[in-house]
This record gives sequence, C-alpha cells and structure tokens, in this order.
Amino acid sequence: MRVQTGTAKGRKLKSPSGSDIRPTSSRVKKSIFDRLGNIDGAYVLDLFAGTGSLGIEALSRNAEHVVFIERDRTAASVIRENIEKCGFNAKTKVISADYTKAVRILQEGSERFNLVFIDPPYNVYKAKIPSDFVNEIRELLETPWEIVVEHDKVYNLDGSANYIETRGYGSTQVSYFRND
Repeated sequence: MRVQTGTAKGRKLKSPSGSDIRPTSSRVKKSIFDRLGNIDGAYVLDLFAGTGSLGIEALSRNAEHVVFIERDRTAASVIRENIEKCGFNAKTKVISADYTKAVRILQEGSERFNLVFIDPPYNVYKAKIPSDFVNEIRELLETPWEIVVEHDKVYNLDGSANYIETRGYGSTQVSYFRND
C-alpha cells in the first residue's frame, strides 16, 4: 500500500500484521480522491483509521490537518510510524480510543472538520447503519462539509439526510454525504 499522489507520492505505508485491519484498496482510494477533487486546506477526521492511509493521502494532497481515530493500539502505533515516514507530524493528531470515547473527546474540544472518512470494521454495521455515523458526528462538522463512508453493499441510503450518492466496487460501497 502506497501514497498515490501529492507530496508523499510513492511512500510505502506499513500495515499492522495479523490484525483485523482492512485497508482501503488502491482502486477504491483513487476513486474516493478523484470524486473529492481539490481538498487543499481541509480539516480531516479519519475515523476507524486502521493504517491511516486515507488521512495520509489527504495530507499528501494538501489537507491542512488530520485527526486519526483508531481503537487498536498497535494500529495507532503504525499510523504514527506512517505519519513520521511521510513527514506529516506537525499536521496530525492520533487518538487511540474507541469511536464513542473519541467522538466525546472531540466534542469537548474546539476542533471542527470539513472532510470525514468513516471506514469501520463491517461487523460494526450489525448495530449501526452508515448514516448513523453521519448523525453522531454532526456537532464536529464545519460547513461546508463532506463525509465519505465505506461499507458493504447491503445498505440503500436514498432518503438519508445529506446523502449524495453511493458508488460500488465489488462488495465494497462508498457513500457520500455533503452539506454545502
């Protein structure tokens, strides 16, 4: 897995060995960033960050700041290594906590985001649907914002608030939510 373009183009990213981390495929990552277009100056939240590849790609494409949330301490350590390898320490924060606690920590602070990546383990969707995450983080968003949610293909999100579209890549689906 490599950074695809921008200032860190070609840098190889480490992935935790033997973990349940499911990195976003290169094809899906390319499609996401092609769809997003220019993200210069974006304040990014990478929830369920895994290897950090989405947030690091955003930094490589001139995002201003990225907060990575990852519950697994080994994975959070790998994210820190990947950030260091790409030279993005000054533009990042890594929070090693579960989703609920991390969102609560962020809500108590002053950071707000206009681009959010949400890519939880698919078993999380037994208790939530993709649009639940959008609703739970609204307080952290600064308008205009865009949210990218990766999920499996069992969800039809038409009618969800701020829903734009879903694009499919085999069994993986990526849904976009926006408020401008």
